[in-house]
Amino acid sequence: MPSCKARLISFFFGFFVLCSSARGAEHPLTLDALVSSKTRLMVFSPHPDDETLGAGGLIQRVLGIGGAVKVVFMTSGDGYPEGVEMEEHISHPTAQDYRAYGVERQEEAVRVLETLGLKQKDIIFLGFPDGGLCTILAKYPSDDGPDYKSPFTLEDRPPPADVVLPDTEYNTEDLERAITKVLVDFRPTLLVTTHPRDQHPDHHSTYFFVEGALQALEKKAPRQKSQPQLLTFLIHFGQWPLDGGGGTGSRLYPPQGFPEKDSEWLSFPLSPEEVDTKRRALLLYHTQMLVMGRYLLSFARGNELFSFDRPRTEKEVEELRRCQQ
Repeated sequence: MPSCKARLISFFFGFFVLCSSARGAEHPLTLDALVSSKTRLMVFSPHPDDETLGAGGLIQRVLGIGGAVKVVFMTSGDGYPEGVEMEEHISHPTAQDYRAYGVERQEEAVRVLETLGLKQKDIIFLGFPDGGLCTILAKYPSDDGPDYKSPFTLEDRPPPADVVLPDTEYNTEDLERAITKVLVDFRPTLLVTTHPRDQHPDHHSTYFFVEGALQALEKKAPRQKSQPQLLTFLIHFGQWPLDGGGGTGSRLYPPQGFPEKDSEWLSFPLSPEEVDTKRRALLLYHTQMLVMGRYLLSFARGNELFSFDRPRTEKEVEELRRCQQ
């Protein structure tokens, strides 16, 4: 177990801060006011399963106390060769195989989120390319230039069923327009997405797409009380949480070696019923359980970890936006 000390603020509705030993002190910071019957939670998930891994308990809690939740999937997970090969028992998937796999993962996501308490109308698929978000962020800025083409599905735009705005193509401008549209339509009070230091390219890129849409909205309307609070969660960092400090018991701990500036974590305690429901939901991701079941279930513990977003220097942003495969 890591050497940091965790102090419980409130079992059912509180969050508490887990501090790295290098910081030397705890900084209690509760989020009770953000989790109530008035909460409007929007979760931006890079792929089907990330939303449940990182925030399946939080989703249940907000719905359980009368709040509203929307989950937005950036991609449908249609660019995962190992998954397609194992699911379809084939060695050389075609573009049609990848497209069919994306549809299957969407259907799984709907079943999973219904288990957590959502209705299908509260689930949004943006249909952008799995494995392509970082490249789009880095090299395909606008409609004025060429659009990205998925090497898996061979598509350069979302499937018709996933189109949020007309004429959407695979570029940064169109993706941020789509994100802005769902933000304006739902008016969240609490936003949750993947951490900018998540080591999966689609994950850290998702953060920057969401943050870019928020910045655009703030320019149109200066920050007010109605602006949502942004929290992030971590999915990929080395071998964490199976190794690297995540622990093996009932509680999830922050990863060892995480950069000091981002090492303040808010731990959200879950009830036994919420943990059980989260585990049952994860088991419904059959396509992913085939290839990484032990990893997925390592997130079904007695708490979830979040961090508040913070201002970053231009140098940090430049470093974090790089695509590292």
